[in-house]
Amino acid sequence: MGKIFIDVTQSCRSSNNSGVQVVTRNTFKEIDKVHDLTPIIWDNLTGKYAHLNKKEKENLLDTFSGSYQAKTRPNKQENPFHKELLSSLLRFRKSVSFKSKPENIDLIFFPEVFRDKRTTLLSKLLHPEFRKAAIFYDANVLRKPSQTPKSRIRNFPRYLDFLGNCSAVSCISHESQEAFYKHTENKRKNTQVKVHHLPVEKPNLKNKEPICSTPLILFVSTLGYNKNHIALLKAAEKLWNEGLNFQIELIGQADSSWTPKVLVVLNQLLKKGRSIKWLHHIDQNTLEKKYSSCVFTVYPSLYEGFGLPIIESLIRGKPCICGINGALGEVSRDGGCLVIKDQADSNQLAEAMKKLIIDKHLLQSLSRQALSRNFGSWKQYASDLMDLFLEENIPS
Repeated sequence: MGKIFIDVTQSCRSSNNSGVQVVTRNTFKEIDKVHDLTPIIWDNLTGKYAHLNKKEKENLLDTFSGSYQAKTRPNKQENPFHKELLSSLLRFRKSVSFKSKPENIDLIFFPEVFRDKRTTLLSKLLHPEFRKAAIFYDANVLRKPSQTPKSRIRNFPRYLDFLGNCSAVSCISHESQEAFYKHTENKRKNTQVKVHHLPVEKPNLKNKEPICSTPLILFVSTLGYNKNHIALLKAAEKLWNEGLNFQIELIGQADSSWTPKVLVVLNQLLKKGRSIKWLHHIDQNTLEKKYSSCVFTVYPSLYEGFGLPIIESLIRGKPCICGINGALGEVSRDGGCLVIKDQADSNQLAEAMKKLIIDKHLLQSLSRQALSRNFGSWKQYASDLMDLFLEENIPS
């Protein structure tokens, strides 16, 4: 069996632990147990791949080692330009080339999204006989281009072109698969495509936090343009005005183009003395404590490729309020969620939140449903990926 190279650029650069990084880190750990796996990082300044340094390996394998302080944008804060420049110089000695005909190499695996120079350079830097495989998450940036930050759209069509030239692609939901087919319809070259829903595993908690006396509601997500924070804040204000007693905590990193708009509304609520906090991007131990002490979570995102935070909530027995459209419906339909038809409607959000704050029987029923569900394992997920990616009849 030959080597497998895996591009872990996003997941080794910083402590950022959003959905793509969660998938990459867990998948890497499982594949590494059974295959000769080599992680590599893309250097956008040099336009080359390189082996990981010590810190990058720590970020990949033990994300929150040492004392971690909450951050608004971990990738930016942990990688200032002077550090990037120095890292690029040091990577010259660790560079990896894939221009020669592959020998004893089975696969190059791309589990992350990229919009940098890779979209144009990889076709020249990878020998055409290399077998390439990838995970596809979504094409949500192309849904409403006029409302999407330009930085999100830039080079994304070229990224899709690259995936269309891969030997195999795993989609994280049926909606994700439909989007992949739609946007690569005229450019796919015999790509094998399958759906593998993302798994989640129950954490091994030694000390659980008690439920807060004032009901705590969590929203775990980047403060991004499609996540719908403003509608949630309007719904919360409606319920506070009605006299309901509860608190909300937002957990997740900032999005440079959208978070300022969310903060305007959040700061207005703080001036009124409302019980709301933004905790930024926090470490896993702190996140587990918050899950333990909350009564339920909300995930009013308008659309997703999957909706990993929903099942991360459910596996901990915490019901989740979310939409029922697309991939959100795929994730929520087997129980544990209180679904709404239009999560952009703050009144519908408010009504759902009110139900779970007031109706303890409904809350307990949804919690039991959530705990009864089977969300798979990263071991099986990684095994299913390798079965697809290394299938003998798939062309390079």
